[in-house]
Amino acid sequence: MKVLLFITGHRQLKEYHYFNIFLNSLNLKLLCDIYIYCNNPEISGELLQYYKEFPQKNKYIFITSLNHGYTMGGAEAVNQGIKMGIFHGYDYVIHLHPDVFITDDSYLMNVLHENEFNDTVFLLTKYFPGDNRHFAFDFFIFKPKLLTINIFTNELYTYTDSPEHYLYYIINKYNIKHKVVKRFDNDNWYPRRIDDHLKLYHEHDLEKVETYLKNKMKN
Repeated sequence: MKVLLFITGHRQLKEYHYFNIFLNSLNLKLLCDIYIYCNNPEISGELLQYYKEFPQKNKYIFITSLNHGYTMGGAEAVNQGIKMGIFHGYDYVIHLHPDVFITDDSYLMNVLHENEFNDTVFLLTKYFPGDNRHFAFDFFIFKPKLLTINIFTNELYTYTDSPEHYLYYIINKYNIKHKVVKRFDNDNWYPRRIDDHLKLYHEHDLEKVETYLKNKMKN
């Protein structure tokens, strides 16, 4: 199984350091390649140092001025990844942001193995309770070999709603086969915490992340 972690960011720096610490404790580290896509040409040179910390043999970094803004910059990054051929040859692409830390990959690995040979193209999660017309954009998985068209180029520069609604919209517009994977028991990201199933920790307060890691090292 070939897996690419496609990490899309803008302003994040030390997040990559913590991301790497979490990743190094996982089985996933043995399967994955790393691709960092940053749409901020003014980003600090520290980013390159954090990039070098990743031990994976196959790792890449791409810094670009192409940036469609806070809401749709992530969708634009995936669109560009498809156009650039970044995803060729991979069984899975896991798209996530550098502040979405994988604290435990037991359930995630089960999800990957269970769906490896079926025809499901996207594995998605939800985190807005009461809103069924959304898919989380901070973390989703797709099989590039089964994605025969670039759905992310569709209405990318005219869509005016959230990236979560955009992802739901384009997947259903093109009738792309998908499966919803449970993340939060109540499908609610608030308050920020490690989710109940995939064990993802999307946290903006790095002091909390540091505290979590320190406590984990003690145990």
